[in-house]
Amino acid sequence: MHYFKHFVLFFLFFFSCSVKAQERNIAVGIVSDFQLESPSYVLYYGVQGKYELTDRQALQLQAGFSNAHIGFVGADYIYHLFRFNRNPSIYVGAGTAYEYLTNGAGDEIAFNGQAGVQFTVKRFEPYIGFKSKFYFQAEAFDPSYINIGVRFRL
Repeated sequence: MHYFKHFVLFFLFFFSCSVKAQERNIAVGIVSDFQLESPSYVLYYGVQGKYELTDRQALQLQAGFSNAHIGFVGADYIYHLFRFNRNPSIYVGAGTAYEYLTNGAGDEIAFNGQAGVQFTVKRFEPYIGFKSKFYFQAEAFDPSYINIGVRFRL
């Protein structure tokens, strides 16, 4: 739980600093990771903020819950490989997340890698990708998540 408090403070600090940045660099939205392995089919859902550092690089922060009573906060670095006139955009990324059981029974640090396609429709950015997670403490690899979301560019 100690990591969660620090991440929430970082999340709030990040967005308080970002408000003064150029408007086109910030996007907020919703995110969902769907685990494809049976029998669990865990669905993660939450909110996400994205800040573009350059035309190809971005940082994104997300926080939310799952249907398996897991809460999470995470941060990712995203790099756009191909921009195709900005629509669509193929990206890869890596990040980390702090996941905790909402009943207080435990927590875990996860590292993830992802790849996907992002589209731009006026001020909306729908995207879909594939995500793999490695759980540091459990030393477990979970390669089967579909990552879907939509962001609104401020």
